[in-house]
Amino acid sequence: MGHPSTKGTRTTTGDGAEGHLLSQGRWVGASLAKKDAQRFVGGTVDYAADLIRPGTLYVSLLRSPHAHAAIRSIDAEQAKRTPGIVAILTGAEVRTLSKPMPTRVPRERFPGPIDVWCLAIDETIYVGQPVVAVVAERQGDGEAARGLIKVDYEPLDAVLDARRGADPSASKARSAWSTNVVFQDKIRQGDVDAAMRDADRVVRGSMSFGSATTAPMECRCYVADWDTRSDRLTLQGTMQQPHPTRWLLSQALDLPETKIRVVAPAMGGTFGLKMVGHPEEVIVSVLSRLLERPVAFLESREECFLANAREQIHEFEIGARADGKIVAFRNFVRADVGAIGAGGGWLMAFVTPTVFPTVYNLPNVAIDSQVVTTNKPPWQGVRGYGKETANVVMERAIELISVELGIDPLEVRRRNLIPKDAFPHRLPSGLNLDSGDYEGALDQLSVLFDRERWLSKKVAAEGSGRRIGIGYAFELTPEGASFPGSMPSGFETSMVTIDPTGTVRVATSVTSPGSGNETGIAQLVADVFGIHPDHVSVTQGDTDTTPFGGGNTSSRSLMFGGAASVLAARDLRDRVALCAAVLLQAERSQIEFADGRIAVHGDIERSLPFAKAVTTIYTQAYSTAIDVELPLQVTRTYRSDNIRHTPDEWGRISSYPSFPYGVHAAVVEVDEATGCVAVLDYSAIHDCGVVINPGLVEGQFKGAVAMGIGAALWEELLHDADGRTRTNRFKSYVLPRATDLPNFRVGHRCTPSPFNPLGVKGAGESGFGGAMAVIANAVADALGNRGRHLNRMPCKPDVIVELLAREWP
Repeated sequence: MGHPSTKGTRTTTGDGAEGHLLSQGRWVGASLAKKDAQRFVGGTVDYAADLIRPGTLYVSLLRSPHAHAAIRSIDAEQAKRTPGIVAILTGAEVRTLSKPMPTRVPRERFPGPIDVWCLAIDETIYVGQPVVAVVAERQGDGEAARGLIKVDYEPLDAVLDARRGADPSASKARSAWSTNVVFQDKIRQGDVDAAMRDADRVVRGSMSFGSATTAPMECRCYVADWDTRSDRLTLQGTMQQPHPTRWLLSQALDLPETKIRVVAPAMGGTFGLKMVGHPEEVIVSVLSRLLERPVAFLESREECFLANAREQIHEFEIGARADGKIVAFRNFVRADVGAIGAGGGWLMAFVTPTVFPTVYNLPNVAIDSQVVTTNKPPWQGVRGYGKETANVVMERAIELISVELGIDPLEVRRRNLIPKDAFPHRLPSGLNLDSGDYEGALDQLSVLFDRERWLSKKVAAEGSGRRIGIGYAFELTPEGASFPGSMPSGFETSMVTIDPTGTVRVATSVTSPGSGNETGIAQLVADVFGIHPDHVSVTQGDTDTTPFGGGNTSSRSLMFGGAASVLAARDLRDRVALCAAVLLQAERSQIEFADGRIAVHGDIERSLPFAKAVTTIYTQAYSTAIDVELPLQVTRTYRSDNIRHTPDEWGRISSYPSFPYGVHAAVVEVDEATGCVAVLDYSAIHDCGVVINPGLVEGQFKGAVAMGIGAALWEELLHDADGRTRTNRFKSYVLPRATDLPNFRVGHRCTPSPFNPLGVKGAGESGFGGAMAVIANAVADALGNRGRHLNRMPCKPDVIVELLAREWP
């Protein structure tokens, strides 16, 4: 079987592509179909609700109707008498049955006490916070009884705006805290003030981002089952991070981790939402242990829209010489992270400042950031994880300074890109860019995207009421997040086993949210042993059968899990090769693995089928000259060399090891009368290092672009004056449809990461930030001079109509 081509894809290998340690085999680089794809498209897999077996109890949650309130009393007596009700749990009772949920940042770093309980006890801090858990035989019974519970709330002043909340005199989002400003940071490189004074042109601008969410195909679902015979808890559900979830439950339930099993089966999309730290994970576990019966939580779509993220305001300044060389960049970013809980989604606010100035080689940079807590729902993980907003702001700044200078924005970009011979390159934040060829990618895009054709169409459309805009944007997407103090930090583990029949099993700590990484891992391991990927099984998502690691987050699956799998497979191959050398009466150096056989190089007659050789090793070990440790099993951990948690001389660390990038071009049409935007054309060049499975990578990239277009034009969570989520269904939270998207042309470039044994960089988030940025630039271009004032995303019709109608100086 050869290497299937990917239609419409152009791949270019940059300098040094042969320098990675991954030897090119038969399967790496082939667009194999996702393992078990037929089961998914045929609907024969378990969906979230299928996890709930007969006899399971259902939990319904009474949630706070107030953004901020004190809880004076709870009267659940009438609800308890409702038919089908098994139990009702309040926060006061939770305090006796569990401990607070651990936070992602040490508690002493917060401006006040932060005991995070799975149910509110004395105070609610956002609309939708769980207050009472109702357990029933049927879900409908619980929902009916929930309405009979009477809670005496004393409403408190709510903080619903980060700008006002940052004022020292503002009301406090948490009554026990002294301030709403949770963290502040400064990043400095060079002398920005002096450079701005000496610049020939200086432009100031701002950009605000509306709140957004991931809207996965399947909402969350958790099923907890306490086994009284083994005195052990099993939690199944829609989780990206089984091992960290087990650790969280161990802390909250005061149980040894050996008493907890966490299982994460296939799930319908995550995009960050299903990371560890949701209160419902603990709620069902506490209730199952208390009632000694399985207890399930099945999230409604309305509850799913309580997930909140991305709301930021940026105020920036950029200065350049007359020749287009940018000499300074300054930015202040304020993030409204909502009510901080046990989840790590709000850490996105820390990532955004670290990405500047993305792909550009700027000598003077100053970034100030402020993280503000408010009484909106907590931030949950969302694709982009803070990098996307940095890319949008940087690309808008490039466009504005280009207009001010009167120089083609493509030329301004080219004159300021980090040159390909300057890697590794340290950003002002301390992040160490591994590799790249940004100018080469820009050249490659010029072949893929017909700029001249669209410039002609743009001129022809003038005066028609339908404006055409052309946009360009680079993106830098740090991947492989390894934050200090996180669980775990900077490593993943894989165990490779060869069974006596010759089949290969991989048990790995990384999980798959549907991205197909299990297929990529099978391809990698198959090439090590020279066998077909169908003979490699991959086990994920079960803490009882997989080694410890972080699960699915920040594109670590192949970058970390794949690397660990290859390292283990190589060690095991070497062990098998020593035995095969005895069987084939050859030197170890002569043994090769290919086409399902183990052979002596150059001697076609001296070979054995892989399976037969393995069976012989198992049956004849110790009885002949074969001396091998059985079983044939190796566990290896991969830890990146490009992560540094020890501060450098400027106090900076580096929590991301790889830096995929892309450059995008898009064409939009803006209807002057309605403000509606249509995307007419889209091209992009993407570099994620060595590509293991081009089909899966392209699918991930196109999916990210589609999400980025949605975030740029339509998707926004809105809250009313009381903090309630107004956009609580798909009719009001607008996602892109297939008819809203053009055909995407994607080209690939390959500059392998020198810090990864596979040369890979990660491909799960690339495309998202670039799509947001390029659509913003294309819309601004369509609006002409008014485009300079585009300062809000998403670019919804009302935003555009206002820009067109307003008189600008």
